[in-house]
Amino acid sequence: MDCVVMPNLTRGGRAILFVENVVVAGRFQRRGVGRRLMEAAVRLGESAGCYKVQLLAADDEYVHSFYEACGFQAPAQGFRRYVEL
Repeated sequence: MDCVVMPNLTRGGRAILFVENVVVAGRFQRRGVGRRLMEAAVRLGESAGCYKVQLLAADDEYVHSFYEACGFQAPAQGFRRYVEL
């Protein structure tokens, strides 16, 4: 899992924690490892003074169910544009 604290100009200057690449090896899935990783990310965001923890998720129902079970919500639609090298 990758976590990046990004400074922010709004919200009183409180940063945002971005989470990417949340991966748990197959043999360790469904054992609470992913949940503990997400809890650690939230704690990191709290300790860094972030006002939110944000991530993008694959468009798979089981992925969305996992993040919702970890307390995350999908209140907005996001956009992305890939850059070719």
